[in-house]
This record gives sequence, C-alpha cells and structure tokens, in this order.
Amino acid sequence: MKINKIYAYNLRNDAHFQFYTEFRNLVQKEGAENLKIATQFEAWLPLYDKEDTALKKIQKSAITAQIQEADKARDEIYLGMVETSTAALKHFSEEVRSAATRLKIVFDTYGDVVRKPLNEQTSATYNILQELKGKYAPDTALVGISGWVSELEVRNNAFADLMRERFDETAARTDIVLKEARTEVDNAYFAMREKINALAIVEGEAGYENFIRTFNAVIAKYALSGKPRGGKGGEQPAPQNETTEAQ
Repeated sequence: MKINKIYAYNLRNDAHFQFYTEFRNLVQKEGAENLKIATQFEAWLPLYDKEDTALKKIQKSAITAQIQEADKARDEIYLGMVETSTAALKHFSEEVRSAATRLKIVFDTYGDVVRKPLNEQTSATYNILQELKGKYAPDTALVGISGWVSELEVRNNAFADLMRERFDETAARTDIVLKEARTEVDNAYFAMREKINALAIVEGEAGYENFIRTFNAVIAKYALSGKPRGGKGGEQPAPQNETTEAQ
C-alpha cells in the first residue's frame, strides 16, 4: 500500500490549494508525529501559507468590487441607450424612424455587447462610440441619444482605466510568487509522500493504513483534473524526478 501519485502541477490554482488543504487537515487529524513527518510537515506549513497569501492577492486583483460596479454602470448606460434608440423605431416622425433604423443596424452588428468578456466589451463599446460620434452622429442627434453616447464614453474609459490598474506590476509579481510557492509546496509534499510510502514498507502498513486509504480517496477526487496533458486515461510514464513532476 502506498500514497498514489497526482500530477499537482496540472491542477488549477484553486484546486491545487484545496488539495493541499485536505492534505494538511488529514495530517493534523492523524498526527504528524504518528506519521513520523513532524519536522518536514512543520517546514511545509509556511510554504502552504505562502501559497494561500499569493492566491488571495491574485483573487482580489482578478475581479474587485470596484471593477464589478464599473461594469454594471457601463452596462446600464449601454442598455438604456439601445432601448431609447429602439423606442424611436415607433416615433411619429418618419425622419426619426429612419435614423433609428440605421442605428439598429449598428447595434445589431456588434451583437449582445454586455454579455461579451470584459475586455471584448470594452473594445466593442469603443468601436460603437466611434460609429455613433462619426458617421452616425446626425442619426444619434435625431434619435436623441447624444447624451447617452457621451455618458457611455465616460464610463467605458473609467472601466478601461480600472482594468489597466488590475494588471499592474504588483499583480504580475504576485503571479510569479504564486508559481514559485506552488513549486515549493509540491516539492516539500513529494518528500513527505515518499517518506510515508517508505515507512509503510519498512515498518509495515498498520500504522499508516488509515491515512493512506483516506488520502488516496482525496487524491482520486483531483486525479482527473491533474491528469497529464495528452493522456487518454492511461498513466503517463513517471517523471524522472519530483521537481519535473511539480512543474
């Protein structure tokens, strides 16, 4: 009996951290002293905490409440502008109806803008604004959405500024720290895994059986998402060393 392998380097950040959270909890339940990995486990815990800190920073940077609010504000203006223009299709003035028809072609060309990924939405909104302020400016004025256009431009620019702040140098450094932390956590874990496997052989399985069986069930949950890329269910040849496995 031994602890099964898992290609942790293939796990997504959240799954990677959760996998090791379950490992930590199980070791603490069984007792690191009982498993005879107390020294290694105590040295591993700060590495686990380092990954936790880096992951939280990236999560906070990735989608802040400020960005969400800015996107919502932009969506409201865009939808209000389109609805106002759509209503003008039934205007009593034929001239206004014709202008609204031409604007509808513009909006339809770009599709459901508010459902696009954030960066694509910013780009699409910018392009629409150029159309409405340029070639279709007379139609925009006739339909009565010039004010909406100006407000949308302000909100789109504000959102773009926030997105640029998200990818500042600090965020980039944090991403590097996370990658380094993951590798350190992996390598320290691999050493503990191999020690427990060796002890189970040398001393007999009795003292390690419950831990190994329980932890292998945990590994099974993550095994599919951690399977080596390009595999079809069979095992990939084992890496030459544990560092390679962690990359």
